[in-house]
Amino acid sequence: MAKTRSRRPYVVFDAEKHSKPSFWQGTVNIPTELLRTFVAVYELGSFTKAAQLFDLTQPAVSAHMRKLEASLGGDLIEKRSSGISLTARGEQALKLARRMLAINDELVVACGTQHPLRGIRLGIPNISAEALRMVIAAFRRETGHGRVKICCDNSIGLLQSIRSGYLDLAFVLSDEAEMVDAVTSWPEDLVWVRSSDFVLKPGEPVPLISSPNWLVPDRRATEALERAKRQYEIVFSAFDGSSRIAAVSAAVGCMLMPRSHVPCCLVIEDSGILPEVSPLTAGIVTREDLDAGELRTIIVALRGIFCRETISEGALRTSSL
Repeated sequence: MAKTRSRRPYVVFDAEKHSKPSFWQGTVNIPTELLRTFVAVYELGSFTKAAQLFDLTQPAVSAHMRKLEASLGGDLIEKRSSGISLTARGEQALKLARRMLAINDELVVACGTQHPLRGIRLGIPNISAEALRMVIAAFRRETGHGRVKICCDNSIGLLQSIRSGYLDLAFVLSDEAEMVDAVTSWPEDLVWVRSSDFVLKPGEPVPLISSPNWLVPDRRATEALERAKRQYEIVFSAFDGSSRIAAVSAAVGCMLMPRSHVPCCLVIEDSGILPEVSPLTAGIVTREDLDAGELRTIIVALRGIFCRETISEGALRTSSL
């Protein structure tokens, strides 16, 4: 259970002796260096690594965390044998800390004399990593510098990273309900894929290639087979998308995947052999507090890469841009 720490007492002004500035609210001010330490400890998963990053001692990093937790009134992180995890308070604090640091850095760039390089933090699914060359070229073309920090993960992880404020924008493949806040979205067909020499024997269970994360295509595949009363068994499982594609290519089994992401080494199964599956929703989502209007041309370019079609800027959601 998270411990409760006492907050610093509020300072009380004598209204007859002092006039309060309009921005004064009597609240605790949190130094940004404490927030940077907290974010670094979580992202690196280690006090030692965070200390190395900021050229501090480990006791200094621990002191930063104690000061921050005292200011916020409770524990933010928990040390476990598997590493560092966040408390419920820590999860909320992390999201807001990232926002505050982003605003701080934007203020320095806009009004300060220093101009630190800050790349756009982009997330793309593991299965889309083959498009990296086009993505980087698009950033260079649209921004003139191409500074982009890319995170490859499954779509579930990317959505979590967007909502926690770790990523600025991401291309995601998911259920329609998860994509209601996308700045642009489109249907993405799911197809069964196999190697050219794979033969599905009548009467035998369908050999499935899947992910331990139980991604949306995996769930759709098993649901479709169960509705069709087709037996199946998972014969190969891997987190990495390239490993799953390699298993399909080696004729270990078949897999369900987005049509636009089918590599040339695989073939799409003929219609009627396996049950049809309803499309996914693909799209680009952005951080809640991001001014997506500034990234309009990038978003248009990314849709052109992942949707494989031409789109005008007017097709994007004006409420987000």
